[in-house]
Amino acid sequence: MFVSSPRPRIPWATVPLLLPLLALGGGIILGAYLDYDHAWIFLGTTGGLSLLATALHLRPRPTAVLLWLALFALGGWYADVRHPPNDETHFSHHYMEGDQLLVEVRSVREGKRRQNVEAEVTALIRGKEQLPARGKLVAYVAGDTVRVGDRLLVASTVDTVPGPLNPHASDYAGYLADKNIFHRSFVDSIEWLRVGTTTGFSLRAFGERSREAWFGSLRPYLAGDDLAVAAALIMGKKDLLGAEVKSAYADTGAIHVLAVSGLHVGILALIVMQLLRLLVPPRPFWLALRTGLTILLVWYFALVTGLSASVQRAALMVTVVLIGKQLNRNNSIFNLLAIAALVMLLVEPKQLFQVGFQLSFAAVAGIALFTRRLQRLVYLPGKLSVLWDAIAVSTAAQLGTLPLSLYYFGQFPLYFMLSGTLVIVFAYLVLGLGLLHGFLALVGVSGSGLWPTGTLLEWVVSVQNAFIFYCRQLPGATLQLADFGWVSAVGLYLLIGCLAYLAFRPSHRGRWVAMGVAGLLVAYWTLGPVWSPAPPQFTIYHLPRASLIDVYDGRRGVAVGDSVAQDDLDFNVLPARRVLGIDFSAPLPLEQDTSLAGVTVHSPLLRLLDRRVLVLDGTQDWRGVAQLPEVDLVLVRGGVRPNRVPELPAGVPVVVDGSNAPYVGRLWRERYGGVHVTGVDGAYVELRPPSSDVVGSSAESFD
Repeated sequence: MFVSSPRPRIPWATVPLLLPLLALGGGIILGAYLDYDHAWIFLGTTGGLSLLATALHLRPRPTAVLLWLALFALGGWYADVRHPPNDETHFSHHYMEGDQLLVEVRSVREGKRRQNVEAEVTALIRGKEQLPARGKLVAYVAGDTVRVGDRLLVASTVDTVPGPLNPHASDYAGYLADKNIFHRSFVDSIEWLRVGTTTGFSLRAFGERSREAWFGSLRPYLAGDDLAVAAALIMGKKDLLGAEVKSAYADTGAIHVLAVSGLHVGILALIVMQLLRLLVPPRPFWLALRTGLTILLVWYFALVTGLSASVQRAALMVTVVLIGKQLNRNNSIFNLLAIAALVMLLVEPKQLFQVGFQLSFAAVAGIALFTRRLQRLVYLPGKLSVLWDAIAVSTAAQLGTLPLSLYYFGQFPLYFMLSGTLVIVFAYLVLGLGLLHGFLALVGVSGSGLWPTGTLLEWVVSVQNAFIFYCRQLPGATLQLADFGWVSAVGLYLLIGCLAYLAFRPSHRGRWVAMGVAGLLVAYWTLGPVWSPAPPQFTIYHLPRASLIDVYDGRRGVAVGDSVAQDDLDFNVLPARRVLGIDFSAPLPLEQDTSLAGVTVHSPLLRLLDRRVLVLDGTQDWRGVAQLPEVDLVLVRGGVRPNRVPELPAGVPVVVDGSNAPYVGRLWRERYGGVHVTGVDGAYVELRPPSSDVVGSSAESFD
């Protein structure tokens, strides 16, 4: 008689910290959603739930639920109190125009014209008075070279970091806010003074000096893109990477090797342990020494490479694993992840919202969930099994990060098995050679002594770059998705979770749930555009020294305005076009009469869908015009001032775009009040109802 074996039970007891992590993280998310403004409510809720749980201590289940809820509220309170603007000593509460700031440099990144400096404010100088102050800011510093640990006296104006000015553009302000930076300053060479360096020993400055010395040892042997990739892969120095290189690595799914991450920490730990195993005898004292040295070198590497979220996570996990092995304790990989995440969130709760933090934990979770199952799918004899193991690890990591990659970047590399697998091999070689090269330079080897490692490293990096650019040129290398929102990301994670459950514990019920989730996702992706199609619309972008209007009539896209540099197009315009999922025409000149789709140009009038637009251009003479025609919108471009044109009709919206200097927008606002200035209010977007007459007719000209 055949007896089926019982299905394996999910070992929840091996991950006791998972629920506390989820509760704390949920509270942090709620605190951020409520704008960090309800600390006392969260604290009172935490206290009340804790007291109630204590009173019900004889009932374990209700007590556990109450404790999770109390921890959830505690997460909201902790996020609120760690939000810098809630601190009364934050410099933004006391700063006045004319004040000076005493700052300490935390990091420096070279730019084309200025140095991008992240600094910690230590005092506010007002006249002869020095006031205590705290907080971070980003300063764009011109002039002499600034180094980590320098103390600067800054006399430039400080303002709030603005949000994105164009729809769906990258939110740099949000990125800085997740690092607790909310203010910026453009500092000219005469507006700052170096007043000293950090007193005492500074780990951050020590790490920066080590990285610069390591980088200096590479310069005689590598140059150009090879030097940029080697510096990014080995020590996390990414300011040399060009746009073309970053784009190639992103398109092939290998961008993660250019940011020092858990992969690099794992490779380092493996190399160190293998070397020490050869040098240290297997005795208790020496094993403990080997563990201590490995942990010390891992954290030194993390310090040198900038202590990113992924490096912190990996260093914490390596530390816990090695200590556990030394104490003969085994721990679940998911419990290790929970420990690392809890420690990092207690240090800085806003790390939860950083893309690097999320991708790092998602990748390791994917590897833990799927690698062994994938390895069992294919059997290869002998050493060939190592190749399939590498493919399995790469595929599992891609499964873990797939929803986040699609949500944040809107693209997926179709050849990730090829590029992702081989790039791990290259990363091992490059990092190993880079570590050996740096160690030789550290112990005093120079000149011809460094030639073998430097030359070999240059050859390996050049082959890696050539391979990445080859993969990028393969047909259909990257799948572009127009609009992958949070609903799609959550749904895809639910589906991946169902697959992980089925891989561990197969069941008919689990299969039905997985098929149901997959069906709902397919229905959402297929029918969503039909149920709620993008309405006809036009967008007046904010672009420096240029005018550009995108017009979408429900089927086609037409651009009107100036030709735009590719960098501005990629950063400011293409994100909005990708959401619509269509191609736009080359810009129709504003000076040339033409008609296409829902656009008619008859200078100085436009017809955009069913709206008549008057273009007030600074290159035209308006003094002979007695009265302006009746229009639905006025666009000001080219620096024309309000006192040089006739009085505008009452109630007509006015848009001043980025082709004007900032003072022009102020003049128009002083004259007419509610003027839309794209440099302040962002791009002007007008949605038209689908029933609108979007077929352009000939626009009237001036008589």
